[in-house]
Amino acid sequence: MFDQVFENMQKATEASVKMQQDMFQKWMEGFPQASPAMPGLDAVAKWRHQWETATSDMLRKQKELVDRNYDAGIQALEELFRVSDAKTPQDLQQKVVDLYRKSFDSMRQLSEAQMTELKSAMEKWTDLMANKS
Repeated sequence: MFDQVFENMQKATEASVKMQQDMFQKWMEGFPQASPAMPGLDAVAKWRHQWETATSDMLRKQKELVDRNYDAGIQALEELFRVSDAKTPQDLQQKVVDLYRKSFDSMRQLSEAQMTELKSAMEKWTDLMANKS
């Protein structure tokens, strides 16, 4: 019953991670190359600092999202084990329906948060790439 939910959640997470890896690879291709003797090294150092800050912020936010996802998963498992406490078929049905709703709502919120963070990161990276010179 829950296999399909977990499989869909895993596929969504894998697709999100793959998209982020592809974007990161593209951004790295645009990283300015400089030699120590090259003029304008201060500009490259400033850009590198901005890049490091943006990357650190993005990774912190991703960690927060992963932590929220794990917390939601633990809560869903705890609620799943409480379904067997139902006394009547109607109570069982209501508990299962509530559990599905909470699970899908949690998955929706996580997906929305990931997309919001991805959009924010793309905007930061685009700004950094546009201002690299």
